[in-house]
Amino acid sequence: MEAHSVPISPDIRRGFVDIDAGQVHYRTLRAVPVSGALPLVCLHQSPFSSLTYQEVLPSLGAARPVVAFDTPGFGESFRPARKPTIGDYAAWLHDATRACGLPRFDLIGVFTGAAIAVELAVRHPAAVRRLVLLGPPLFTAAQQEQYLANAWPRRPVADGSHLLPEWQRVMTRALPDVPFARRCDAFQEFWRGGADAIWGEEAVSVYPLREALPRLTQRVLVVEPDGLLGRAEEAAGLIPGAARVRLEGVHAWSMMQTAPDRVAAAACSFLDGD
Repeated sequence: MEAHSVPISPDIRRGFVDIDAGQVHYRTLRAVPVSGALPLVCLHQSPFSSLTYQEVLPSLGAARPVVAFDTPGFGESFRPARKPTIGDYAAWLHDATRACGLPRFDLIGVFTGAAIAVELAVRHPAAVRRLVLLGPPLFTAAQQEQYLANAWPRRPVADGSHLLPEWQRVMTRALPDVPFARRCDAFQEFWRGGADAIWGEEAVSVYPLREALPRLTQRVLVVEPDGLLGRAEEAAGLIPGAARVRLEGVHAWSMMQTAPDRVAAAACSFLDGD
């Protein structure tokens, strides 16, 4: 199977912002809409990077400024010197929003990014107006144990024997609508975090999301795609006044690549609503 490069929107721009802990990499759009809408901060799942928003960023940013950060330890952001918690990630990304001149904003997060978004919103309620949680990682005890045991990517070994199982893990997922070249891009992003790229999944697998969700004071939309490990309906029930949208026929692992218009429509309808 031949892989060709996947085109990236010419409107996407990349940059770095400095915080005390290091440099944080981000993606944004070249043109900033003059709409008065609050900026939208986008947080990705682990292990990945802001590249996950490549296909959906133009639609999300059609009527508002958008910025998608690489969580520290992933993409091109700085690598933490110690194993972080979800609280650490939330603190660093809040610092990044302030360094970008965003005193108040909306948040969208997918899986690990959803957990980070919740923690950031709980810690800084005045900074966050609304949240969109794409597949919040609310686990049963059995799911939590399974997820922690299967956290990835595994740490590399000198003979490279870790590569083939992880390659097969990416390529054998039932994602028929994701081009082979796009899967290649995803596989490369999984390893950008180096030997400690597993830290992100380890952090989210032990994060007490069940206790954090009822503490949210913002308006929240929970988006539930197919094939989700977390319990989205239960998560929505734990959040006072939360709305929930079911994306029928859209798989959790590929929703940003295969259904960006549906994801963006659900998010923007909620963000722009009364």
